[in-house]
Amino acid sequence: MSEPATLQRVLQRHFVGYADRHRLDGHRLKVCRHLLNCHTPALGGIQYQCDQCHCQVPQYHSCRDRHCPQCQGRATRQWSERQQQAILPVTYYHLVFTLPHELNGWVQLHPEIIYSLLFQAVWTTLKAFGANPKRLGGKLGMTAVLHTWGQNLSQHVHLHCLVPGGVLTENQEWHSARSTYLFPVRALSRHFRGKMVSALRECATAGKLDRITRADEIDQLLDQLMKKDWVVYSKPCINHTETIIRYLAR
Repeated sequence: MSEPATLQRVLQRHFVGYADRHRLDGHRLKVCRHLLNCHTPALGGIQYQCDQCHCQVPQYHSCRDRHCPQCQGRATRQWSERQQQAILPVTYYHLVFTLPHELNGWVQLHPEIIYSLLFQAVWTTLKAFGANPKRLGGKLGMTAVLHTWGQNLSQHVHLHCLVPGGVLTENQEWHSARSTYLFPVRALSRHFRGKMVSALRECATAGKLDRITRADEIDQLLDQLMKKDWVVYSKPCINHTETIIRYLAR
């Protein structure tokens, strides 16, 4: 039987060759080394021995890196359990807001800033749509999880949102959504695009994107992005809200 595929096994097989061909910064090198050494003799451990047969079994220490799938299993289960307990007896909607791949280079240079802007732009968009009296007219809720990579391990920055299908009105009454898609996807896309581009321009004006050094790159790219459609996905979770939560937890 073949060994199960894990991220650690992928690194064991390919990391040295990849690192020889591609330059990695200190943070990424540190994370990769942690994942390579997790639960191996490199981190030391405890030796257990049977009193009867004297068979010895080592138990190696974990790396405790937040990026490590082996170490974060418990945290993943706990987060999932908390979310499951907080589910309301309503239809939920799974929405995904994706950053255009043209921004991947900026994400590499200013990850903290752009990730924060992504959360703000998505929440501002959904909050505005929920509060609009022509739509739901109340306070919306959201659980959001940032994913920075796709299933093929390529850079693919997107925000998964789990949104209950309704709002609380000013009278603290529940107003249910009647649409199968919660909000029009095209309208969400345009609003999200405008908020994100505007926020990036403000950061650039304030000098917060100083690692982008090529002349006129910021204005040229943002002008280009305003002319294209941004990807937004929306689908009701009629019978599988728990499945979506487990996916987001992973």
